[in-house]
Amino acid sequence: MPPYPGGKRPLPFLGHILELPKEKSWMTFRKWHEMYGPLLTIWNGNTPTVLIGDAGSISSQGKTILFATYGERWRAYRKAIHLGTSQKAVDSYLPIFENEGKVLAADFLNNPDGWYQNIFRYTASAVVAITYGRRIVDLDKDAAYQKLAETVGFQIKMNVPGAQCKREENDCDNLGHETFPVLRHLPAWMNETKRKAIEFRTLGRGNFAALVNEVRNKLATGNIPDSSLIADSYTKKMLESRLKFAELDEIEFNQQPGSLFAAGVDTTSSTLQSFVLALVLHPEVQAKLHKEMDEIIGHDRSPTWSDEVKLPYLLAVVKETLRWRPVAILGGTPHANTEDDVFVYKGKSYFIPKGTTILASLWAINMNSETYPDPNSFNPERFYNGQEYPSPGGKGHSSFGWGRRVCPGAYFAERSLYITTARLAWGFKFEMMKDQSGKDIRPDATMETGYTSGFNCRPLPFPCKISPRSGVIKSVIEKELEEALDFLRFYEE
Repeated sequence: MPPYPGGKRPLPFLGHILELPKEKSWMTFRKWHEMYGPLLTIWNGNTPTVLIGDAGSISSQGKTILFATYGERWRAYRKAIHLGTSQKAVDSYLPIFENEGKVLAADFLNNPDGWYQNIFRYTASAVVAITYGRRIVDLDKDAAYQKLAETVGFQIKMNVPGAQCKREENDCDNLGHETFPVLRHLPAWMNETKRKAIEFRTLGRGNFAALVNEVRNKLATGNIPDSSLIADSYTKKMLESRLKFAELDEIEFNQQPGSLFAAGVDTTSSTLQSFVLALVLHPEVQAKLHKEMDEIIGHDRSPTWSDEVKLPYLLAVVKETLRWRPVAILGGTPHANTEDDVFVYKGKSYFIPKGTTILASLWAINMNSETYPDPNSFNPERFYNGQEYPSPGGKGHSSFGWGRRVCPGAYFAERSLYITTARLAWGFKFEMMKDQSGKDIRPDATMETGYTSGFNCRPLPFPCKISPRSGVIKSVIEKELEEALDFLRFYEE
């Protein structure tokens, strides 16, 4: 029988659990890939996990596309999610992205110190408007958002190998379940991790059902007779096409719109925050962006969708941001193979037993110096000169996954990232703040201490100076705010 991938020896019964860090395991995985190669097996007790650290080599109760086993149910979920994430569907959302982006620009203008939370509000409001037909005006006062964010936050913390969350934060320990899977059969009253997971599952399903019912009630006969008076949304389309998804029970049906929130808010906001961080730390990159904006757009109008093909440097900066500081740091939700398999890589055969967890170690992939020379540097030029890299769809990076499990919302994310980064780069100058002695306060961009832990990563909040690039631009932003609010009023309750 062929060997397991990698040559890192496990301890009997324990495997590698004594070597797994409590947080930011991907940092350790990168070091192990450098020592043992791009394919590596780690053991949580008797449970194997295969880590993939080279782009060229490329669980929960399954009621959503994220956790579903490949098969008929997965295809049903994919069909449902396609209704909201196809290119045709996403193109119909462009006015929401554009107008929420105008509100974001005004927020940066009027409250630059709150830029970090402003980005959160922008992504949450855009995604919820697209998904449920309603805006989020204030994160702190929107009860539905708070509950959804709490549910997704639990998944983000627990969906990492070796995750050990702090009990004082009302979280629980996932490591024992990975090491001894038999623990899952204990009743919830004897199993804190299982009890907490069930609580969050119940909370999440209730939240998703309430939001779907909110749209359903608006569509009900006698409530609003003309459905065209209800803001278009993914949920509205799903309800109007309910018979096409008869194979989905109510829980599954309600979870599909919720998947857009879970996948779209945290990831997009994190990338935008890293984009700001990169510009603050690299004024030479920002200067090139401003030069491109001035040549193509000028100061008397903001970027439009048709400008995209004329802004190659901006697109290179966005790609480099996705590579330099990936959000889904371990390549997405872990999955397991459903049967024994033999994987051939560079002429060698490796045995991968049924039930093996398989993870693409995106941090190791993106920091592979053979693929990306000087990988720790932020260098948009690597995507500006036509250089090709091993990646799905020729994107140059692997942020949206691979194969059947490629993110169905990739086009959704790319549209949002383009128009928002273009608007921010056109409108503002980002600089380091000064301390009392006049010295620059340099933000921490290291993954070790400057970024969060968990399934998704984002920069920790940091201060920066944000100012409009000219008085003309400032006037355009102020004028566009009025137009945007008038359009978005249709999406307010």
